[in-house]
Amino acid sequence: MTSAGMGGHATPKAYLDAQFTYSRTLDGGGTRGMRVIDSAFVGNRVWYAAAEIIQDGEVQYVIALVCLVKWNPGAKDGYVFGYKDSAPLWR
Repeated sequence: MTSAGMGGHATPKAYLDAQFTYSRTLDGGGTRGMRVIDSAFVGNRVWYAAAEIIQDGEVQYVIALVCLVKWNPGAKDGYVFGYKDSAPLWR
């Protein structure tokens, strides 16, 4: 995506922290969301985070998030950022 597509976020870390922190009102009432507790953008290639899953204001559980990142702020075509989240590892 272009810098404009990053919604004013200057770095991939800031963008991904914001994308994975949200709250939604459920159709039947109540809320559900996620909040990034902490994250790290390592080697300009990978974003790791711990996030809380929240329902009706109470933490239900904590998960790990991993995204592969392409970050090239000097890209000539203007596409400076891309990411792919990893598939969940259910055990």
